[in-house]
Amino acid sequence: MKMASKLRVYGRSILLLSVIMLLSSLATNFITPIWPIYIQSLGASMTELGLVFSASNAVAAVLQIPSGWVSDRYGRRTLHAVGTLLGIFPPLLYTLASRWFDLIPWVMLSGVSLGLYLPIRWSIVADVSTVQTYAKAYSWANVAWLIGPTVSPLLGGLIADLYGIRVPFLACFALMCLSFPLSLLLQETRRMGSSSFTQETAEDKPKAMSFFSVIIIFSMINMIQGVGVEMFFPITPVFVMERFPVDYINTVVGLLYAIGFGLASIVVQVPGGKWASGYSRKKIMLITTVLSSPFYALFALSQHIVELFIFMFLANAVLNISWPASQALLMELTPSAKWGLVNGVSATTWWVGMMIGAAASGILWDSFGRLVPYYVSAFFVLLSVVPVLFLREPSRSA
Repeated sequence: MKMASKLRVYGRSILLLSVIMLLSSLATNFITPIWPIYIQSLGASMTELGLVFSASNAVAAVLQIPSGWVSDRYGRRTLHAVGTLLGIFPPLLYTLASRWFDLIPWVMLSGVSLGLYLPIRWSIVADVSTVQTYAKAYSWANVAWLIGPTVSPLLGGLIADLYGIRVPFLACFALMCLSFPLSLLLQETRRMGSSSFTQETAEDKPKAMSFFSVIIIFSMINMIQGVGVEMFFPITPVFVMERFPVDYINTVVGLLYAIGFGLASIVVQVPGGKWASGYSRKKIMLITTVLSSPFYALFALSQHIVELFIFMFLANAVLNISWPASQALLMELTPSAKWGLVNGVSATTWWVGMMIGAAASGILWDSFGRLVPYYVSAFFVLLSVVPVLFLREPSRSA
């Protein structure tokens, strides 16, 4: 009876968390396609555009390890609510900027918000799962999060073209406001000590690798891949605008992001979760990383706008098949008492990579031309396969 009650609490929490992730994702992706164009409209060069992206990433990177550690020690609920609350204000404040550097304090506040809640959300998914269901749980959580980039970029771009570039920020603000009350309804999910539920997950079994080794290897994967992936995104709306001048550019870029990232990522999550449950998670990570990397470079060589959609779709679809496998393997290799910390480290190293990639993208563009950042992006995505080779996957035959 006690076990059934515990599972009902966890089921309620994961449902609420999925709705919160959906609202946050819908909100932030309203401004994804127009964000670089908006920054440029405030007088920023390509290098300065990269620095604006990096400012948010840097703050988020600094806070995610402390956030994960604190949530392990004192609980996840309150800190998650605080982070969600702080995320409400930046979209509204962006609309008040008159120069690009006016955005810096507010992107840093957005980074504080992300740094507080991001590792906690992925830890909650692990809290409510078992060893056998990690991959499927993460695939469905990813689906909730990926609905945003599938739907919102097109709507945000269309709204910007019809009503002005600042209006999508107001839509983002409104949706972020809705997510905060729901965060207050979440119950605590942190596992404290031994229980029948904890034992069911086999959390006390010896791990295939030392905790330190797991941290080092996943940090290298995340940092290298973060550089490659994030180098692609800040410059792409400007690349499309210069390479293929079209009417309603915000709508076109929004559609590109919706199909090339959102739809590409969401359609592979459930299959990715199933494959990660039945096949080697390490092999899935290796194969998808190698196969996806060429498409990041081919994007720059597109001769027609349709090719942009195809290459961006293939790059993200193939790479993101491995998300459930990677997240599940990380949780499986670490004890539950350190899930918040390890999610914080994982998120931090990813955001450090993103910070470097975002800053480098504009510098490479200004210094060597608009094609070079895409070639470098493809190289770093491919390079991230090297640390994966050193992972030792635990046996799940028992």
